[in-house]
Amino acid sequence: MVFMNIINDEFSKYLTYNENNKNITIAVAMSGGVDSSTVAYLLKKQGYNVFGVTMKTCKPEDSDAKKVCEDLGISHYILDVTKEFKEKVMDYFVNEYLNGKTPNPCMVCNKHIKLGSLIDFVRSKGADFMATGHYTQMKDGILSMGNDPNKDQVYFLSQMKKDNLKYLKFPIGNLEKPKVRELAQLLEVRVYAKKDSQEICFVEDGKLKEFLMEMSKGKAGKPGDIIDTNGKVLGKHNGLSFYTIGQRKGLGIAQENPLYVIELDSKKNCIVVGPNEMLFKNNLVADNINLISLNNIEELDNMECWAKTRSRDQLHKCRLEVLSNGNIKVNFIENQVRAVTPGQGVVFYDKDHKVLGSGFII
Repeated sequence: MVFMNIINDEFSKYLTYNENNKNITIAVAMSGGVDSSTVAYLLKKQGYNVFGVTMKTCKPEDSDAKKVCEDLGISHYILDVTKEFKEKVMDYFVNEYLNGKTPNPCMVCNKHIKLGSLIDFVRSKGADFMATGHYTQMKDGILSMGNDPNKDQVYFLSQMKKDNLKYLKFPIGNLEKPKVRELAQLLEVRVYAKKDSQEICFVEDGKLKEFLMEMSKGKAGKPGDIIDTNGKVLGKHNGLSFYTIGQRKGLGIAQENPLYVIELDSKKNCIVVGPNEMLFKNNLVADNINLISLNNIEELDNMECWAKTRSRDQLHKCRLEVLSNGNIKVNFIENQVRAVTPGQGVVFYDKDHKVLGSGFII
């Protein structure tokens, strides 16, 4: 009785059955983790016709997704995207590092595969919509930030095709992670206590250097100089790929005052270091602009909005400027931004946290 009262009081709106839902088919993109598994349970409870689908990328797919589908008595499909994932995500990832950038593979994967090829696949199987376990919301049909401040996953979705928005559902987007785990436990989802997946799905935790060396056939380990802003050589680096903007530790140089990586110069194969204050920027330039709530890029010109330069960043008030080549210059209005990193995404939000669009920092 206590169990049912908890559900009725706190989670009832997620578990209410609706007879009208039985004619709607929703595919759930399932990784085998607690978020997507809970989504499948909720949609089944709500009366939808549900099936699961898991992507096969660079390693054997997680068997937990199939087991959860068996628990629910729903079909489970596997979409083999190994070749596309290698070309679109893994090769991009390595090449960006070789060019002195810090890539964002999740944004690229969501654009081309998870919210691209996967949507096409589930629609071919009869799905009206695809649901995911992202902590993201749809407001007025527009991608918007979820309610969990520690998981602004809309940042990673912001490069997706605008036309695919109409097929997406985010059933847990207004919950926070601890509540999802609590709900999963109450529903006896078998993976309710499963740890979150690693940050980069195709790189073993702590093995980035080994991965890059293998994939680049040693090119990532090309040594070069570490210099200060006046060009003075202070030491040697072991390859640009193993450093990032803002890094202080592991540089192997001893100076009286702390020095940080402020530039990775791939043309000269050198790392430029300087004091912390040189990491703060008034502006940045972004390319590969993708629009979400707007129809053409000119609408961004001279617009005041808010920007994030990484997923866990705070929102920075800014004014946008459309450049002649189609890139966007982001001018920060109130505060300078620390450690703006080429290769990372910059996402633009309106005052209601709806996504305007995004690009990649150059």
